[in-house]
Amino acid sequence: MPGLTEICILGPRELTEPFRAVGLGEARADESSVLEKARELALSNYKIVFYAEGFYPLLRDFLLKRKGRMFPTFVPIPSVGEEERYAMQRVRELIKKAIGVDVYLEVK
Repeated sequence: MPGLTEICILGPRELTEPFRAVGLGEARADESSVLEKARELALSNYKIVFYAEGFYPLLRDFLLKRKGRMFPTFVPIPSVGEEERYAMQRVRELIKKAIGVDVYLEVK
């Protein structure tokens, strides 16, 4: 299991600050700098990079090119006010891949 120093948060200050306060790495970025920051983090020693869900459209091609690579794993986290909910879908896929079972109950 990765230690706190192996985990980084990529996003705007309001997202990264609370995580930095508990010892996680921080890479502040906005829409104009997120792709460059993600490329830098891809060459780092981090095992997990959580990123703001709203950045997914800007990172999509970069993430597709990285598919199948071990580390760092880029994982979206929900951003306040986001409507796409890509992050929850991705977390759901990762859990299902890891344990072989979809643990989320869908309410229709």
